[in-house]
Amino acid sequence: MARCLITFVALLQLACQSPTAPTGSATKGSGRLAGIVKIGPNCPVEQPGNPCPTPPSAYTLRKVLVFNEQRTQLLDSVDIDTQGLYFVDLVPARYLVDIKGVGLDRSADVPKAVEIHASSVTTLNISIDTGLR
Repeated sequence: MARCLITFVALLQLACQSPTAPTGSATKGSGRLAGIVKIGPNCPVEQPGNPCPTPPSAYTLRKVLVFNEQRTQLLDSVDIDTQGLYFVDLVPARYLVDIKGVGLDRSADVPKAVEIHASSVTTLNISIDTGLR
């Protein structure tokens, strides 16, 4: 019995230190900011109803930035996965969210103030216009 308990505790410690474990501000009572990032157009001439697919590298080059509400301190730079998904666990508070774009990137969705509540998910989807025409 004691051996099983020691093994369980050791595995739990390893899981908490894994690269996929929440880091930084993730604490009991934290909330989550999550969303989908859409990037386009991705080629110079896109036909309506036939868009160019977004290459995975387009997502990995960009970041979602989380600042304090006054935008005086960058609190987190969040990776966007190759499907356009992002999330970050934050302590309950108000934050300002923006993007670190590439080239002529712009978005009407950010900067945006969001409020994070404990044990809930705040969704902020972001569409990035690459400026390609």
